[in-house]
Amino acid sequence: MKKITISIAAKSFDITLEDEFAYFFSEEIERLFKNKNSLEIKDILGAFIQECHDRFENNKKTREMLDKIDSKLF
Repeated sequence: MKKITISIAAKSFDITLEDEFAYFFSEEIERLFKNKNSLEIKDILGAFIQECHDRFENNKKTREMLDKIDSKLF
């Protein structure tokens, strides 16, 4: 287990994550927020919206691929 501290709106939050996920989480925080020391609410909302949009697009592409596979099988 690994403890990670995140500062949001001038408040610090300690979270404990399993090692493998902590590594992934840290990389994602770095990717999304470009090493900011403290995050603002608007930064988190923007990242959340972007991640939701990315997930939406990935789900859409997955459905399209599955439809193509189904059409070729039947």
